[in-house]
Amino acid sequence: MRKTLLVNRRSALKLVAAGAAALSSPYIIRPRPAWAENGVLNVTTYDKFLPQDFLDKFQKETGIEVRVRLTDDQGKQYNLLTAEGANPSTDIVTVAGHRYSQFIQSKLISAIDTDKIGNWKNLNSVYQDAKWARVDGKLWGLPILAGYEGLARNTDYVKEADSLEIMFDPEYKGQTSYIVSDFLTLAMQYLGYDGDFVSYTDNRELAQKATNEARDLLIKNKDMVRKYYDAGSEVQQMFINEDIYLAHSWSGPVAKLIMEGHPIQLSAPKEGTFGFVYTLNIVNNAPNQENAYKLLSAVLADPEVGASMTRQSGYSSTINGVADLLNDREKMAATLPQNQLERVIFFSSVNRDMKNELVDRATAEVKAA
Repeated sequence: MRKTLLVNRRSALKLVAAGAAALSSPYIIRPRPAWAENGVLNVTTYDKFLPQDFLDKFQKETGIEVRVRLTDDQGKQYNLLTAEGANPSTDIVTVAGHRYSQFIQSKLISAIDTDKIGNWKNLNSVYQDAKWARVDGKLWGLPILAGYEGLARNTDYVKEADSLEIMFDPEYKGQTSYIVSDFLTLAMQYLGYDGDFVSYTDNRELAQKATNEARDLLIKNKDMVRKYYDAGSEVQQMFINEDIYLAHSWSGPVAKLIMEGHPIQLSAPKEGTFGFVYTLNIVNNAPNQENAYKLLSAVLADPEVGASMTRQSGYSSTINGVADLLNDREKMAATLPQNQLERVIFFSSVNRDMKNELVDRATAEVKAA
């Protein structure tokens, strides 16, 4: 998710056939059912993001035929929209918040009018006017699902993990693990710096200083780490084998362990942590814009929709009231207490080139030390 793919108009046109073929599911035009009286709506999204029972109900109540095309990558959506230009074949796409600038600068998505989303108030306040979601003073999408990173622990051995300080506690020497590049930005937060680099746009010197100090902290505490990992399956297996008791992890791998009954829990440290949000975005020049707004409003109409999204995708819902519909294990796997949710800093699209450059270099230096 980190590298930005830049495609000009000419190269994108060459990629359109490959880009369309690469989407996870073919775009099939079927005869319109008898109840489809109010047009169509074309949605490009990820598998299991929009529950089928929700879509069935929406179609029945509105008379709008929803055509879903599945994707598995942000770049594929970008390439296809770029190639299609002013005549898009989709009305709604699913963009991660930290990729906004790429889509906005290329004029591929439109700012949304929250007055047209009748159930906007049902969106959790953390997401309603989040800084990451606002570009040029405008909002650009409806947040639907969130993932975040934090401190994962085996609750049989680690009773509490409210601060990143615990990752440097000698009590857990050789029993911790993390993804170096991601934990390095949390180490910046721990040291009082800006791990998302948003405030360093015009101050590369300070950005370099902050990155270097976090790098040195990780090198100094390298003996705390049993293993650096890259894939979620690795940290899962280390927890299952009890090779580690404490780790930095994204919410997805931890949620799976919790749902399988393992004594694992994830918390957002008080110094702050990072997350990303998937949003439903209306395409610029969308041929069925009015229908798109109806779908966005319908997503927020009932927390059961958010609960179903969470159960299917493994990500946390952005909709108020969802936690009340989940059982205790589902809550532990897919939600954070509101006070911890407010600690999550959602990735911004600002200054990502500098961030990627400095973090990638520091990551290599930590691994080589």
